[in-house]
Amino acid sequence: MSTGAKNKILVWLVILLLIANAATIAFFWINKSKQAVASQPPGQGRPEQFLTNELGLDSAQQQKLAALVLEHRSGAQQFRQKIREAKDRFFELIQQNNVTDSTKQQAARNVSLQTEALDLLTLDHFQKIRNLCTDEQKKRFDEIIHEVAMSMGQPRPPMGPRGEQGPPPGGPGEGGPPPPVK
Repeated sequence: MSTGAKNKILVWLVILLLIANAATIAFFWINKSKQAVASQPPGQGRPEQFLTNELGLDSAQQQKLAALVLEHRSGAQQFRQKIREAKDRFFELIQQNNVTDSTKQQAARNVSLQTEALDLLTLDHFQKIRNLCTDEQKKRFDEIIHEVAMSMGQPRPPMGPRGEQGPPPGGPGEGGPPPPVK
């Protein structure tokens, strides 16, 4: 085979590989948003919207639910602030010399008490929501409540610079610099 024929084959092979590469990139780019939506767990989004859809709440029930949600968020925010403050005090013990075990246990107990209060508030909130339901809706509520509770308790990852969820690449464990030591 002559050198010219070999070059033609190589040129066509490179063109074919470039087309295949472009098609693969286009495929992943187009399907990226579809995969992000499909990978979300059921009930992702606002829990009250999920409840409204799953239970088929009427407009009066939706208004009562909205009031309950605002009431719960207000109370929960206060408890979350108290939990943060208790944890700050707990971890400030690191800076002290000769901290007794009883002091550590009391600080940990303070965090636990605030967490317990938040959990009781949330349980009461769900009981109030269940009381809004008809008997038929209560059956469905009992089937999905665990899913709703889990979606409420999970913090959502922050949005990245390009609208992507999660931390930016290059963080700890990805070849980036280690986190700063305080």
